Amino acid sequence: MQKKTDKGTVGCVVPLHRELKVGTLSGILNQAQVTTDEFIENL
Repeated sequence: MQKKTDKGTVGCVVPLHRELKVGTLSGILNQAQVTTDEFIENL
């Protein structure tokens, strides 16, 4: 998964699981520099 920002491209690995633990999801969002609100808006 990649996101383009003003500072360049930020990437992170998203596990291929049906369910993610809250801590795993939180870590992915932090690594991808995505806020919880941005994530929820894009569901």
